[in-house]
Amino acid sequence: MSKLKLTDVEWGEFKVKDIFEVTNSKPYHKNNLKITKKGIPYITRTSFNNGLEEIVENINVHNNPKNTISLGAENADFFYQSVEYITGNKMYIIQNDNISKNVGIFLVQSFRNSIKDCGFGYGKGLTGTRFKERIVMLPMDSQGQPNWQFMEDYIKQEQKQQVQKIIDYYERKLVELAGDVAELDKVEWKTFRFTEVFQEIQRGKRLTKANQTNGPKPYISSTSENNGVDAFIGNETGVRKFEDVLTLANSGSVGSTFYQQFEFVASDHVTALKSENADKYAYLFLSTVVKRLEEKYSFNREINDTRIKREKVILPADENGNPNFQYMSDFVKKLELDKVREVLEYIYIYIRMMTILEEKVCEISWKDFWIEDICEIKSGVRLTKANQEIGLRPFVGASDSDNGVTAFVSNKNKSLDANVLGVNYNGSVVENFYHPYEAIFSDDVKRLKWKDEIYGNKYTYLFLKQMILSQKIKYAYGYKFNGERMKRQKIMLPVTKTGLPDYDYMTSYMQKQELEQIFKILNYLNKEKK
Repeated sequence: MSKLKLTDVEWGEFKVKDIFEVTNSKPYHKNNLKITKKGIPYITRTSFNNGLEEIVENINVHNNPKNTISLGAENADFFYQSVEYITGNKMYIIQNDNISKNVGIFLVQSFRNSIKDCGFGYGKGLTGTRFKERIVMLPMDSQGQPNWQFMEDYIKQEQKQQVQKIIDYYERKLVELAGDVAELDKVEWKTFRFTEVFQEIQRGKRLTKANQTNGPKPYISSTSENNGVDAFIGNETGVRKFEDVLTLANSGSVGSTFYQQFEFVASDHVTALKSENADKYAYLFLSTVVKRLEEKYSFNREINDTRIKREKVILPADENGNPNFQYMSDFVKKLELDKVREVLEYIYIYIRMMTILEEKVCEISWKDFWIEDICEIKSGVRLTKANQEIGLRPFVGASDSDNGVTAFVSNKNKSLDANVLGVNYNGSVVENFYHPYEAIFSDDVKRLKWKDEIYGNKYTYLFLKQMILSQKIKYAYGYKFNGERMKRQKIMLPVTKTGLPDYDYMTSYMQKQELEQIFKILNYLNKEKK
């Protein structure tokens, strides 16, 4: 398909109120909400993080619907909201039945363009009433209506292009790093004075906020966040500039250390550390070591110029007893190389997954199967506690926790297996877990393997797990999920056009679930750091 261009479609002027419903959002005060790790987004008048201020407990009252766009009056900004949410004060909801994720992203930019250079902001709020009367430019179809399909397709195209740019960057990085990193041999460590590592140690120069002028140059101070950047300034005289150095906070967030690759202006609250022998990667290694000074100093005990020159660090040493900068550089390159490989792997998985799901989301069919028709069902072997010998091999029992592992033993018997689904027919009936590792199984647990073993991977087994769990309500402790009942239990599975289980869809669907959980965890961890 040829590349879509914004000039390929006709555009028209639309009054907001003729196309969209703009309504007030019920306000909630933060003090009346309970912040939690899992709940509902609390959207406020911030221009950052998609308007998200906190995740709060879902009170299920006056939730705003998903697939809408939030508008903050005072910051005059728009964000697409993919899930239900609640808001703070002076917030509005923009709705239309045609808003999907991609359409929403397109509309957000169109809305922002419609108020550009109009002076809306904290001095002049963009209320819902004012926005209703605004004119917005949108792609138009042959009927003179907004071309929702074009918006959808255009954003999909742009996202794919962005993904390709990321892939190109990381693939280049992979080649670059793989060519540079040699095997990391064992290395000796030694204590060095700062003056043996850094040839230039110089404090920045005082510059009050009152004397700062706006500009593009980073101003590094004693903050522990944003790589030490406290502001962007335009001052050229009466300041100290540095480049390609470490900055060490000597007061404030004492010990905070960052590598500064580009030219910047340094506050008197930081000291610049320059090494003639360090490249970017060696500096990153050194920043981690130097940062440990946080443990020694505090807000009330600053690192003055005399103290800093007497400080010592433990570093890898070369055969001549000097700091081994090559080792430091290669060590960090190896860490980055591992991360690059990991990122690329996830991107490749994500692309494959989304391709399959996009192709099949509308056409996927489901069919019921007897478990015995698609899986081999094997029995476990009885092993009493008295006969268990302590070891490292997982012993899987009829438990509903710890992935079914009830002990670690050295015993070995006919139930020894790996890459199987262990399904409880006794005890915690129907509970089941995927076991990629080698384990032995209790006689209360059945082992299920796909008959088409080639498709037996982590993701298809996790999909199968959920389909089996959906039958849990039928069974109880007194009504065992024994071998015969298991064979004749029907479960629903997605199927190909030929009526066979669609293992590709199962794999892609579960990979999507896994990635979404990873992203949630990363978002949470990043938020915790802040």
